[in-house]
Amino acid sequence: MYDSAEIELDGLAEDVDPNVVALVDAWLEASAQCAENDVPPRSVLTAERLGKWRDDISIYEFQPVKNDFLVRIDAPSIITLSGESFQGTTPREIDLKYGTNLMGALFRTMNEKRPTFQYVNLINAYGKQRHWLRVLLPTRTVDQFNDPVHQVLGARFNYEPVHYI
Repeated sequence: MYDSAEIELDGLAEDVDPNVVALVDAWLEASAQCAENDVPPRSVLTAERLGKWRDDISIYEFQPVKNDFLVRIDAPSIITLSGESFQGTTPREIDLKYGTNLMGALFRTMNEKRPTFQYVNLINAYGKQRHWLRVLLPTRTVDQFNDPVHQVLGARFNYEPVHYI
């Protein structure tokens, strides 16, 4: 059994690892190439551009018929840490197991069309705590019929703030 607490952050704190800042900067640079109020497409957020974080990025794809997301790719680093993969399932299963609010954060990120950040504190049944920073970055692609497909790139980084948030 797990218990968690999440805090939505307005931006990145000054004590965040430069690797996290570089990921967000890569998204911002890609976003600058887009029309106003649009998110960068996957054709711009290429594997080459995001290669440094290849093992840290999960891809959540919006399924409009179900009003749900699908875990299209579960980050290898998260699978290694947790010992399980949620690929092919809904993030709701993650929320149910860990008491998180990933679904709400995904919807917020997709609807606001901007990066969002959450500080997550997870406590297991033995009182052991894990702290991380969740970074969610909206993107888009198209399906085989050239219809839009909304996706959110998600990364999780170990993070214990210097100052209480």
